[in-house]
Amino acid sequence: MFYPLITYIEPSGPLAGEVFTISRDQIASLKRLTCGGDGATTSTFCAVSALLWQCVCIARRLPPNSEARLDILANIRRRVKPPLPDRYFGNALVRLGVTGAAGDIVSEELASVAGRIRRAIGRMDDGDGDGDMVRSAIDYYEMAVAGKEEKDDDGARRSTCTLPETELQVVSWLGMPMYDADFGWGKPLVMSRAESTRGGIVHLMSDGTAGGGVRVLVCMEARNVKELERLLYAKL
Repeated sequence: MFYPLITYIEPSGPLAGEVFTISRDQIASLKRLTCGGDGATTSTFCAVSALLWQCVCIARRLPPNSEARLDILANIRRRVKPPLPDRYFGNALVRLGVTGAAGDIVSEELASVAGRIRRAIGRMDDGDGDGDMVRSAIDYYEMAVAGKEEKDDDGARRSTCTLPETELQVVSWLGMPMYDADFGWGKPLVMSRAESTRGGIVHLMSDGTAGGGVRVLVCMEARNVKELERLLYAKL
């Protein structure tokens, strides 16, 4: 479940960055589509991540028996007992790995794929209410990285690198007040990453409107970007 280290590799071909916009109405429809059979609601992050994971696996034409992994980051600011104070400045994240056979991910209903993600995130709230699972994650990280160099740092030293094609990382910047910044000449018209040089990583952020749309910033192998775009909007 916990996924503390990232392994970057040299890309086999050029990488490309693309931005896809999902409207408020499309988000609402997607969330209805990914609700569980038990009536469980689906967050925007979970719904969009499920759609992306399935479409990326299809676009990459992964062998059905290969293990596909979705890397997600769970915010534990409020899951720590006691919660971290509002004045805390810094990240408080636990990296979770959701895995499944690629053939299952591409053939399942979206609601089933979303359920895999929802259950992984939900497990962070398991325990006796005193943050047992969060403490377990922290302990696991301390043991996993003890005496080892962070592989993420190794990737940072490369100008261009990528995750293996069986992996996808989705980072949520949803809810961040990026469009509230005003340096004296008005609020920003658009916010985005300056450059993406790590393949296999997706960032989700607000589109900056009151409507609740989502901008999806993708960096992946260039040969699969157009197919991903086609699949993404076909399912919306």
